[in-house]
Amino acid sequence: IKFIAVSIVLLLVISVGEYFLFKPSTTTPPNDADINAIYQVVGEFGARLKDVDITAPNQNIITAVDFNLKEFITNRLYQVFVQDKIRIPGRYVSSPWPEHIRILSVQRLDSGSYTVNGSQIVMTDDTLAHGGNAGEIPITLTLKKVNGIWLIDDVTGGPKA
Repeated sequence: IKFIAVSIVLLLVISVGEYFLFKPSTTTPPNDADINAIYQVVGEFGARLKDVDITAPNQNIITAVDFNLKEFITNRLYQVFVQDKIRIPGRYVSSPWPEHIRILSVQRLDSGSYTVNGSQIVMTDDTLAHGGNAGEIPITLTLKKVNGIWLIDDVTGGPKA
């Protein structure tokens, strides 16, 4: 009788273990096409930051955002930039300037949004000529899928933070 009881308990433990081991996942893995699109958006956005001169007059800053960044950001973030110019990432001094964003990690928040942690790589004429960089500034971007396109919905970090 002891043997039968131990066998039944062992069978139950194995069954429960197999259920949790082989049950279908409730979260889907990130889509490679989405990850590639996110890398492309963040790459283009980061490469254009040097063309947004934050020390220019207000209207010139908004024009620079319109020309360089608007296609990569949501309407919500654009309105934040228009209302609060200090939130706009870009070039704060003539040197060093933001050259690009190096992505360190991409984390899925849900099926329609990701967080990207990275470093804004800054350059000077000297580092551009001789290699290396003039520094790295942490930056975090939140991307959302809007009408099938990945757009940046929030930016935190950068030189102002």
